[in-house]
Amino acid sequence: MKTSLLPATRVDPRLRQRIEALLDEGETLSAFIESAVLNQANWRDEQRAFLARGLEAEENDDWVEPEEVFAAVRASSKSSRRKRP
Repeated sequence: MKTSLLPATRVDPRLRQRIEALLDEGETLSAFIESAVLNQANWRDEQRAFLARGLEAEENDDWVEPEEVFAAVRASSKSSRRKRP
């Protein structure tokens, strides 16, 4: 499959300098941008899936009450504290 280009984006020169200062040894600005775009796309996929699960739970009235969640977290926390020497 052929590769394609992302649109060029104008940025403040200070932002470009900041990003270039963060690059790992041997890393290119293009690789950094590709990674950032991929991470953002993955995050949005996860966010949409999370929202879809929430809407489905709402539709099916399949909720866990906040009090149940807090009680489980408290119990887990107490259990962890007891296991410490």
